[in-house]
Amino acid sequence: MEGDFEKYKEEMTDDIATCLDSMGVQPILFVGSGMSQRYFGGPNWDNLLKALAEECPILDKSYAYYKQKNNSLIEVGTEFSEAYREWAWGDGNDQFPKELFTDSQPPDIYFKYKVSEYFEEVIKPDFDQVFAGEFSDEIEALKSVRPHALITTNYDRFFEQVFSDYSSIIGQSILKANYTDVGEILKIHGCSSEPESIVITSSDYEDFKAKKKYLSAKLLTFFAEHPLVFLGYSAEDPNIRSILSDIDEILAPDNDLIPNIYLVEWNKNVASMTSYPREKLITIDHERSVRVKSIVADDFTWVYEAFGSSDAITAINPKILRALLASPDFS
Repeated sequence: MEGDFEKYKEEMTDDIATCLDSMGVQPILFVGSGMSQRYFGGPNWDNLLKALAEECPILDKSYAYYKQKNNSLIEVGTEFSEAYREWAWGDGNDQFPKELFTDSQPPDIYFKYKVSEYFEEVIKPDFDQVFAGEFSDEIEALKSVRPHALITTNYDRFFEQVFSDYSSIIGQSILKANYTDVGEILKIHGCSSEPESIVITSSDYEDFKAKKKYLSAKLLTFFAEHPLVFLGYSAEDPNIRSILSDIDEILAPDNDLIPNIYLVEWNKNVASMTSYPREKLITIDHERSVRVKSIVADDFTWVYEAFGSSDAITAINPKILRALLASPDFS
């Protein structure tokens, strides 16, 4: 009911304000592919692989065949990587840059090159049109959040356009980053601007898993000291469960509610719901779960405005603030 939804919005807005005021800092945004789907029709992981299956002639069966054959999308991506390599060194030679055909290049570079090309050329949106289109008010409200940092598993560069003053740190460079800096976009699964950085095959994920403990240790300071907002993910998303699995015992030792973590989900029927969730139980594995705060909305404008209402310093250009923090005279 509309009245109940308005009451829910007020309640959650007050909750966000209390969290921001008590912590005195801007939130960290953790962003998934649902955001790219919403704002410019970007693909989720499944749709990305489906599109790339159609481009490589060696993959001559229906996409459903490869999903049925393999146990996970990671395994599908691994098989596709091998097929793209065979294609590149055969009839598809002219579809790839000449500099990729040396023995120093990794065998998965051809698939990653096409993943990058898909985002950089095939579906790259006109950002001026996106920002002036259906979601213009929502995107302006998102800009007003001025997050301390944004962490994403997305390959595309949409958020570099939204937060144009922020600097991007890609892939393994994140492990060397200074986590006192403000205004950074941490692309933990790589970026379409650097094909070799993309995490998409089994070996990529094994390498990422081996380094994830170090990444989680660095991010723990973020999660303990800032509100954390998950956007564009479902509660079942393995990326959420993977990150929370390394930090839940510290942030919620007794399976208590983690009061500064919010999961924001889209629901087109939210105004007609008879009850609204305030918490969400996220299953980490068969033995562990964590409780976080839950927000549902059919329009995220009010959610972004709530997270952008903090009195924490937000007006300073992040580029200037990073320079100040890096200065030897700053204390």
